[in-house]
Amino acid sequence: MVTFDASIFFTGAPLQRLNCLNAAAEFVQTSKETQNRFMGLSKRLKAAYMICYPSGELTKEEVSKAQFYLAIRSIIYKQTKGDAPDAEVMNQVVENMVREALACTGIENIVGTSKVVDMFSDEFANEVEAVKLPITKFNALLKMVRKAINAYGRTNKVKSVEFDERLRKVVEEYNNRDNLAFTSEVVADFVNNLSDQMMNIMKDMKDDQSSFEKMGITFEEKAFFDILTKVRDTHQFPYEDEKCIVLAKKIKELVEDKSKFAEWSTRDDIKNQLNMDLTVLLYHNGYPPQWNEEVFEQVMEQAENFKKYEN
Repeated sequence: MVTFDASIFFTGAPLQRLNCLNAAAEFVQTSKETQNRFMGLSKRLKAAYMICYPSGELTKEEVSKAQFYLAIRSIIYKQTKGDAPDAEVMNQVVENMVREALACTGIENIVGTSKVVDMFSDEFANEVEAVKLPITKFNALLKMVRKAINAYGRTNKVKSVEFDERLRKVVEEYNNRDNLAFTSEVVADFVNNLSDQMMNIMKDMKDDQSSFEKMGITFEEKAFFDILTKVRDTHQFPYEDEKCIVLAKKIKELVEDKSKFAEWSTRDDIKNQLNMDLTVLLYHNGYPPQWNEEVFEQVMEQAENFKKYEN
């Protein structure tokens, strides 16, 4: 478990003060109970500070202590939510320190909004590895993996749901960390293991994105193939992968023909015709042995989703 000496924030050199803030933010997030309690109390502190500070009644020591806790709150909020919410109540020195403290951990190199990051590159993996604070690294990775899954869902909704489910289980395990019996030495290993699981999700997503090339089909055809195999496996009926590939190509061709009109997704006549043509196509290809509405619904959802984002 990370430990820190709060007095360093008030007496140390600039780099020591930055490291103190980072260590404090890491310490607060060691358990979910501690994090929730701290964020709740610091929210009340912020409200009181905003009332008392303008009056000039607070001593310099009281102002410094309040800004210390609000700085920690800002770092945690930035890591887990978004923009730090407390900058307006901290003086410029502390606000700059919060910004530098985040950069000091390496988290800004990964999630900085102005930087375009290839999340499947070796450079990204190296930047993640360089973040030495386990919880800070976990929070940064969580943001990026969610972003990658959302982006993948624009072209392959079925697979993005599968990856999102895997990520949800990782987050649940992290959120339930208070129920596990830890020694301080094991906390870092536990969180780092969860970060490794997220990196594996990224790797598998990268492999899945390029798998269509090995199958000899297009990216869009692969999305329809994934729908066919998912429904097949869910309902446990026999239908070979090779036949799914052939059928996916036919579905893609059918959808392309029906969606050539700009307003196709809002015209019931076109959608009804697609429904009929798709039913006939699946029936002639023996998929599934008995008609299932789920196939049509997911094909339609994928078609509309892909058309929405293809440009």
